[in-house]
Amino acid sequence: MMKHTHTPGPWDQSGGEIYAGEIPIAGIIGITWDRMVENQANLNLISAAPDLLEALQMLLPQEPREADSYDHAMWENARAAIAKATGKGVA
Repeated sequence: MMKHTHTPGPWDQSGGEIYAGEIPIAGIIGITWDRMVENQANLNLISAAPDLLEALQMLLPQEPREADSYDHAMWENARAAIAKATGKGVA
């Protein structure tokens, strides 16, 4: 497992905010009724961030199989997502 510098997960939702235990991590500003579905989708994605990062980091050490033509792009996308999430890539 790689060392992380973000607040450790799991992150959970309560109302329009994301928490790590009792610590508030993030929230949706300006929640409006006409965008509730979009707001909920954003909260779901944000609260899953630590789990998604950990899953990618666990998969990354594996080498792609040469028989799979999409592997190169898949591994590059995974590396780019990890870099972005850890502040080592384009935000």
